Amino acid sequence: MEKLDFLIDYLLSENKNIKIDSIPQNITEKKNLYRSLCNIREPKPISEEYLQKENEYLQEELKKKDITNVQSIEPIKESKKGNKICLWKGDITTLEIDAIVNAANSQGLGCFIPCHKCIDNQVNTFAGISLRLECNKIMKDKNYFLDTGEAFITRGYNLPAKYIIHTVGPVIYTEVTRKEEEQLINCYINSLKLAMENGIRTIAFPCISTGEFKFPKDKASKLAIQAVKSFLEEHKDSFDKIVFNVYGEEDYKIYERNFK
Repeated sequence: MEKLDFLIDYLLSENKNIKIDSIPQNITEKKNLYRSLCNIREPKPISEEYLQKENEYLQEELKKKDITNVQSIEPIKESKKGNKICLWKGDITTLEIDAIVNAANSQGLGCFIPCHKCIDNQVNTFAGISLRLECNKIMKDKNYFLDTGEAFITRGYNLPAKYIIHTVGPVIYTEVTRKEEEQLINCYINSLKLAMENGIRTIAFPCISTGEFKFPKDKASKLAIQAVKSFLEEHKDSFDKIVFNVYGEEDYKIYERNFK
């Protein structure tokens, strides 16, 4: 509690535009306040004391969670690529693996909406402020715009994953075009290429673009499976496991059906 209080006080003191009547005493509300303050914080310099306290706090919180090691995830029976493709339902921020893929936005700095439910928000929240600071250094060279289908890599910080590969999927407004299908495929291909370049042997993908970006789930699943299988045909020795991560039962059934 003491570390959490320090983090909240620091974040409030550096942003005089935030006005709150009082700090909540309820632990859940206090954690949500801390998360919100992190979510809205611009990627500006911060003290080493803060980063140390935050790392300690997030590591303590991580120990309270059920961590899944990728080695415990069994490949799908339908996989014909050396049993390297897996389907796993769970929280991707609790997966111990070489790299997870983050469904980012074009700004590449993480979700700024307080306590938003998207994966981008969760990844940035539980990795810590250091992640946004590293993203900012990378995106500065890209003029703060990530092309759809492009990917870049960062450390995992306070996540169980060693690395995070960030990629931005297509946003669907009406009907899915062939261009948008190709952009989604590029999210998977470019992430796998980047993983190979960095010696990553195990990687997990979320359901890119199917949430807030509204890509139809069934079509997205088929394209994702096709992309990964095609890539493995040429690079079968480069990976030990590639995990399709889903959060809900609906997505699990869609992937399960499309693997048959």
